[in-house]
Amino acid sequence: EQEEVTGLFSKDCILPCSFSPGHNEAIYWIKGKKTVHAYFKQEDQPKEQHADYRGRTHLFHENIPSGNASLKLSNLTVTDEGAYKCYVGTEQSKTTQEVMLHIKVSSYYALEYQKTNRKRRLKCYAFLTYPAPHISWVRGSVSIQEIGREETRSGVLYSLRSDQNIVDTADRYSCRVHLPHEEWAAEWMMQDKLSNTEGSSTIIPCEYGNNTANTEVTCVWKLNRKSVTSLLASFNGTSRSYQPRAQINRSDFSLMLSDLSAADSGEYLCNISTRRYTKLIVRTLQV
Repeated sequence: EQEEVTGLFSKDCILPCSFSPGHNEAIYWIKGKKTVHAYFKQEDQPKEQHADYRGRTHLFHENIPSGNASLKLSNLTVTDEGAYKCYVGTEQSKTTQEVMLHIKVSSYYALEYQKTNRKRRLKCYAFLTYPAPHISWVRGSVSIQEIGREETRSGVLYSLRSDQNIVDTADRYSCRVHLPHEEWAAEWMMQDKLSNTEGSSTIIPCEYGNNTANTEVTCVWKLNRKSVTSLLASFNGTSRSYQPRAQINRSDFSLMLSDLSAADSGEYLCNISTRRYTKLIVRTLQV
């Protein structure tokens, strides 16, 4: 029966293997045609080991007599993923076990909105993925091509940025990151303009929909004014305010602004995110 183990990229993991205790144990861990680790004559046999695993494997010698042939594999990389076989022979018996190792990469994603003078642009990011990600764009309900991209490598991991111009602010724009084991999506939309008078208070809503229910939600409010972006308030389990007159309502993530002045005019950005989804809502306030 095959065991399943998931290890984190660059960390360590243990591949389990047990056998009926006996004398003169010979232990081989094999992946494909490569010898991952060899042990006989009561010691490790590094000359038998494939170069890919040199210095990264460890048997628990003190536990071998009691029937433990588990292997610790260190500094995991994406090519370590796959099926491993553990062969143990003693004077009394033979044992074969198979372990399937999956490697999990801690990738992360983001959607960024930029406004300069007359241009509005979106940047969709996928950081530290394996294999290389694919990013697609939709405007309204129509697929569109990216206008630029930048790809970088960090060892075996990929990072990708894909750019898109916002042509019509009445349209919704969405980007999607496609990977074999994971998908992430983000959506940008602009809502109706708000007008208020100086000295008054206002509430700027952030309509985020119900697909964020029962998941860990983070919310960040920013102000974009004359091409300068400033952080106003955030919520990540607890509320934080970076501007004394700005507060986040924890129940619906709306932004409460008090004692308004003309300097508060500008574009307000609400970023609502879960692990798999980000929504970026922009609203213009005129004071």
